[in-house]
Amino acid sequence: MIGDNHQIRQHKIFRWMLVILLATGFGVTIGFGKKVSLTEIPAVVQDTIVREIGQALIDKIDRDKDDDEIVYEVDAEGDGIDIELKISGDGTLQKKKVEEEITLSELPPVVRNTITREIRNLWIEEVRCKTRLGGRVSYEIEASGEGKEIDLEVAADGWLLYKKIDDSDDDDNDDTIRIEAELLAKSISPTLSDVAPYRDALVFYEYHVQRRIKGKFKGDRIRVTHWAIYDNQLQAIREAEIGERQALALRPLRQFHELDGIYTSDTLDLDPDIRLYHDIGQKILENQSVADRYDYNCTLSDTMPAFWLLKDQLKLVVLGDSRGEKSVLAKLFFGQENRTTPMAYNLSVSGAPLELQETVVNKYLLKLPKLEWVVYQASPRVVNIHHENSTNKRLLRSRGFAFDRANSDTLWQPSKRQNVTVSELTSIPYVANYGQENPWGSESDDDVWDNPKTKKKWKQRWKISEKRWNRLESMITALNEKGIRVLLYLSPIHPIIRNSPVVDDDGTTRKGYQELVGRLKELEGQYSNLVFIDLLQGGNHGFGREMFRDLDHLNEAGATKLTRALEEIRQWYQ
Repeated sequence: MIGDNHQIRQHKIFRWMLVILLATGFGVTIGFGKKVSLTEIPAVVQDTIVREIGQALIDKIDRDKDDDEIVYEVDAEGDGIDIELKISGDGTLQKKKVEEEITLSELPPVVRNTITREIRNLWIEEVRCKTRLGGRVSYEIEASGEGKEIDLEVAADGWLLYKKIDDSDDDDNDDTIRIEAELLAKSISPTLSDVAPYRDALVFYEYHVQRRIKGKFKGDRIRVTHWAIYDNQLQAIREAEIGERQALALRPLRQFHELDGIYTSDTLDLDPDIRLYHDIGQKILENQSVADRYDYNCTLSDTMPAFWLLKDQLKLVVLGDSRGEKSVLAKLFFGQENRTTPMAYNLSVSGAPLELQETVVNKYLLKLPKLEWVVYQASPRVVNIHHENSTNKRLLRSRGFAFDRANSDTLWQPSKRQNVTVSELTSIPYVANYGQENPWGSESDDDVWDNPKTKKKWKQRWKISEKRWNRLESMITALNEKGIRVLLYLSPIHPIIRNSPVVDDDGTTRKGYQELVGRLKELEGQYSNLVFIDLLQGGNHGFGREMFRDLDHLNEAGATKLTRALEEIRQWYQ
């Protein structure tokens, strides 16, 4: 049987050798950044190519160096299929992208619904299914009509990943424009009594464009909506004087449908031909500058602006260090509703010690009215005595934390507005500037750790700090008293660690790791709100090499797999 299998394998390789030699020719010089033929590459690389491309024909193979490692980049084509591979010299598949032309009827219903909503009556020119390494699938659509061309990318669950509109009849598009402009005219600024009982209002100003800094724009006049009142606070733009010049960051007003219901003062003369924009760079006043207000001395400065807007609707919050920040995609919890009206949010902080997590729980999460779950990404270092010197003093001394403490009564008042949507988050200047384009926090990427190397001699140091362990228990106890469940998991690390004497780059020994898992299981038995899952497994987990961007962090394929696993666990215990 072994001999038969060997002959079959050799036959397959020979067949593809013939295909490639016919497609690319025989006369190719070996070198870096050069095309090579199948016969000039290692057998293990040949095996990977044959396995991954199926019946497609190879267009070219490039041999190159990446961080001193030889890699092979392969382009192949089939019947409506394009394949791109990146393979290391030992045959490891590092990257793969497959694009296939499909029909509209082959799309999942949830994807079709998103496309119908976004393109309406436009003609669909092309539909392509794109599959990346790890099995992540998305769909690219090109549509045209009514003088427009639209490109979409939609995830398999119907989530809109990308949208670009090229309008041949109008130079406005989705891109930001930056201009220097002189104020020509102002609408009458609304007062607090004008908008009561509401708390927000917009006002139209007209400008003469002095200089285009970035983006496409035609003409010399423009009208812009600014926030005149935001969250019941009068904004500084009201005091701008005619003739004053300023730099503006703008996007077409037609992109912000969520602003349609906001009280808007427009007392300028009617001019249907003038272009309308919304100010996305406006500095919002909240009793102090935005920079001071959201300065938390850590990456909370990026995520807290949106947190305050979402506080009354959040049902799940993710805590952890950079592994939680990069490897948990909060948008994948709870299903479709969470894609448009966020109920889950990632507050992980790169390099965050346990003390900082405890402060976030006690000062913020315990006050959330609808919170049901805390997903807590833990690493062995959380309770390792050798990291006992870490502290949360940077957060406690920050201007943002001081503002929250001084204005606690006002900040934690229930909001009278309806639940905040994704589009509303991205339309608010200080969230867009200080937060992230994705309202769920950080996203990962497709990078694969191309040339994994670890220390020849790991520093081995492990001892549980009872002081830190007590902090962990205290945090779980506080959440338990509020009826909030905790899903605590040990995050996976690159499988290259499985044969090392340590299970983490902080030096946690194999024996120490077993001790930690044992104590966490005991802790789970003591607290009815605690669910513990070990996804580290000493490196023997189900997350392949292609799912890591480096030793510690998953890439997007790995993050998607991890988050979906966490969501299944959450649903099981719901």
